[in-house]
Amino acid sequence: MKIKRDFVTNSSSTSFIISTKEAWSKDAFLHAIGIEGESPMRDLFCDLFAALEENKMELLTAMEQDSGQFESVNSFLKEDGFSEETIEIVENLLSQKRTIYYGKLSSSGYTAAEAFFCTESFLICDDDIYFNGRIGGW
Repeated sequence: MKIKRDFVTNSSSTSFIISTKEAWSKDAFLHAIGIEGESPMRDLFCDLFAALEENKMELLTAMEQDSGQFESVNSFLKEDGFSEETIEIVENLLSQKRTIYYGKLSSSGYTAAEAFFCTESFLICDDDIYFNGRIGGW
């Protein structure tokens, strides 16, 4: 049996979509996911917000920057593996003039929160927030 003794890396990424009812800010994000006051989970979600802030861009901008090869939100999200249900929700949010952000979290990110949420599948869907991280490389 061989044992690898030097550095080994196996990084992965998770695509995410997020939209908040209120204008995008740390306070709006924390409120939308239910973090109030000095919650013991506050630091974790503040770190997650920082990772989202670093890695997000408006969905339509992301489509344009991806070689302009996608004609629709549907084709862009389908290519990334998002379900028809997710695509319908995103198109509905866009029709409501909500800003939709798209990005990727990495298991080799700068914070433990980014690495943790990269390796988990999650969905928060209510009136205040839509946060979909179901697509991952794990």
